[in-house]
Amino acid sequence: MTKRVMGDIFSSPLVLMPFMVGSMAFASLFALGLKGSMAVSAVVIGLVGTLASAGTFLTKFILGRDDRIRKLVEASRSKAKRDKRKALDHFHHRLTVDGDERTETSMQDLRSLRQAFRQLDKIAPDLNQMMVEDIQQRSDELFQQCVSSLEKTLQLWKTADSLASETARKPILDQREKLVGEVVQTVEHMSRTLASVQGITSRSDGDARLQRLRGELDQSLEVAKKVEQRVDSLLTGARVQNSQQINKT
Repeated sequence: MTKRVMGDIFSSPLVLMPFMVGSMAFASLFALGLKGSMAVSAVVIGLVGTLASAGTFLTKFILGRDDRIRKLVEASRSKAKRDKRKALDHFHHRLTVDGDERTETSMQDLRSLRQAFRQLDKIAPDLNQMMVEDIQQRSDELFQQCVSSLEKTLQLWKTADSLASETARKPILDQREKLVGEVVQTVEHMSRTLASVQGITSRSDGDARLQRLRGELDQSLEVAKKVEQRVDSLLTGARVQNSQQINKT
């Protein structure tokens, strides 16, 4: 980070221009073989330019370092957010290949719900903020889990599509159907939880309701993980079976 700050400061015109002028003055002293008053002038210009550049650099580094670091950190975070958004956009588009509108719709709803949960502290500022933050964390974990599950539904669809017989495809598609259904139910549960939190108007009973909602999100997360684990086992078994079939041919 320090190197980036130094490079950013050095590229500033107020630092770069005096340095270039000073360097050119020193270069002309030797290249042109200046003597007498012209040599003195070149040396003076070179020193003034170099010292001015160094002074400006140190001033900006000492006084503006924290501000520049903050800007670099913000720029880095913004880039990371853009990269994540592009990755989600790409994944959202990939979900169109299975021809199942439920996966695309669920993905759209998940992204909207995650954004709404992130605004809960502003929408409900009078509620217990620690509990609200816990619910926000659980909702984000559920979002990540659902995205992972949707990725698995795509893998299951591709696996089933590669199989020749209906007998081989059916168990794969059945498991995919269960996984898609679990994602749809989780999205509905997240939506109900969001509405419940937004509907809390009294601080007196708010803590108890928030705690209950947080527990329900935990249960949904555990169920989603177990369903995905079963699907992972199925995918692993399908890969082994395909490998054995290939080896026999």
